[in-house]
Amino acid sequence: MKRIDILPKMASWTDPEMFGVTSLSSNTAIWSEVRTNGPNFSGMNMGLCVPFALGLALAFPRRTVIALDSDGSLMNNTSSLLSVGDLRPSNLVIVVMDNQSYARMGPTASSRNADLEAIARGAGIQRTATIRTEAEFEAQVKPALRQPGPSFFRVIVEAETERLIGNRRRVYGQAMKARFMDMVAAHPDYQKWNERAALSAARQAVSDS
Repeated sequence: MKRIDILPKMASWTDPEMFGVTSLSSNTAIWSEVRTNGPNFSGMNMGLCVPFALGLALAFPRRTVIALDSDGSLMNNTSSLLSVGDLRPSNLVIVVMDNQSYARMGPTASSRNADLEAIARGAGIQRTATIRTEAEFEAQVKPALRQPGPSFFRVIVEAETERLIGNRRRVYGQAMKARFMDMVAAHPDYQKWNERAALSAARQAVSDS
């Protein structure tokens, strides 16, 4: 199974109010190209994808947040799964693309003894699965985007033979961050929060006067 084949399908299951966070490399290159209708924060450094997504899930509890991580990245910070299992945000979906390698730099521990799904379950995440086919991917991930979680999916994919970089001007750097912040500012939940904050401030001002 190749992530280039399944990520476009997952993108088609999202809506513009969902959030996406991706780890470095192929996840970022593919996801930013196929999912353009909602806020994505792309290219998180090793170990930071799940923690960043967890923060978004807590900040926007009414919206699904997808953490599109990879095996090498997650194994740099598996302790983040303890926070997910403890806080249990019902809107967080973690999808780990496990190609059992650090790009072209050698195999990861998941190619030998490490079972990422078992680690997630042990951390307290109850809805987990290891996925090996496209049919399983659709059957498990698609409904999870709209069902209470948190959810954790280890997706076994082939290692890419060539580096996928996508459109660098859109994928990486300040342009991506600016676009993400613009979409957050325009997000209906953020606008409602601002309206409530403004109303509260106005009421406080009247009370103080």
